[in-house]
Order: sequence, then C-alpha cells, then structure tokens
Amino acid sequence: MLAHLRHESALSVAELARRAGVTRQTMHRAVTQLVGEGLLTSEPGPGFPRSTLIRLTDAGCRRRDIALGILRDLEEELGQRLGPEMVAGLRDTLARAWPS
Repeated sequence: MLAHLRHESALSVAELARRAGVTRQTMHRAVTQLVGEGLLTSEPGPGFPRSTLIRLTDAGCRRRDIALGILRDLEEELGQRLGPEMVAGLRDTLARAWPS
C-alpha cells in the first residue's frame, strides 16, 4: 500500500483502495494501523466533510523505499535465475491479476 503514495502528495482512502484493488473498508483498516505506527498521516480533505487525505510520513517514506529496494533485489535475482523474459511475463501476469 505504501508504494501507491508519494511523500509530496496525498490521496484519499477511496483512491488508495482503487489503486490497490481492495475495498475502502479494507484500506481504511490498513490506513488506521499505519497511522498508528507513524508511517502515515490522515488529514481532513477538501469538500465532503468525511473526506480524508492520506500522506506518507518521513518514516513511511523510508519504509516504502526499503520495501521497494527488497522487491528490486528479488526481481533481479529472479531475472538471473529465470531470465529477463520470464520475469517480464510474470510481471505482466501479476499486473493483470492486480492492476494498479
């Protein structure tokens, strides 16, 4: 979920849920937990009174960057073991199963 956020911009829970392919209720639970852990902030959004915007904290950015680094390393290792074409096929399959 952290991968869908950038430090300089905020998104609504509904938009995060759409990008992650989960329900708003599921995303709300995840956001609540990550706010509690100090990785996200939640602030009132413009317009609709119940609208909130979710933003990464500095700690959230660091955690996201670590996780993305691990994923890059795993993808590189898979590429060495299976070949770049196979990894590209796996990425394509996963993107169809969980579109961004």
